[in-house]
Amino acid sequence: MFIFIYAAYPSLLYGVATRQEKEMREERRVKVEELGGILKRIGTYSPATFGVSFTDRLTFQKTIYLLQSFGLYLGYQFSWYIHGPYSTTLAKDGFKLIDTYNNAPIVKFTEQRDEHLFKKFLIFLGRRRNDANWLEILASIHILKKVNSTETKANIINKVVDKDPHFRREICEDAYEHLDKFGLI
Repeated sequence: MFIFIYAAYPSLLYGVATRQEKEMREERRVKVEELGGILKRIGTYSPATFGVSFTDRLTFQKTIYLLQSFGLYLGYQFSWYIHGPYSTTLAKDGFKLIDTYNNAPIVKFTEQRDEHLFKKFLIFLGRRRNDANWLEILASIHILKKVNSTETKANIINKVVDKDPHFRREICEDAYEHLDKFGLI
């Protein structure tokens, strides 16, 4: 599969897409069942709590954003929102998954390269895969650096801390280094 990521501020959403471009994006988006199968391998989605837990929905959004940052494009476009990168289409699919998740088969990527990237992604998440604040910091730093590639580390971290003052600077610096270690910034 050809991989790329959409990331932008709401006001910079690549202008107006043609009908053909919209159809191509929709065609390339994974099916909800496939998304469920990928999430089963990650182990962070719970259909029992997704509809009522903001933290679960935040973890879900940031997990898929970060998965796509590894080059595994699932077809979701993200824009900047209060808690970092957000996709309305992904949110809708997350709610659809509540009823179908338990029946979704576990999914493996057909390309060896993609499966390798997925395993690297799981290592990247490590034991903090359910830590919503950590994932929000990682995803926020990543999207800010992607749309402002010349911005300094200090300025990116300042923007994340300014966005959410309960994020400590030291943790943001650790997150920046973690992203850098995996070649994501």
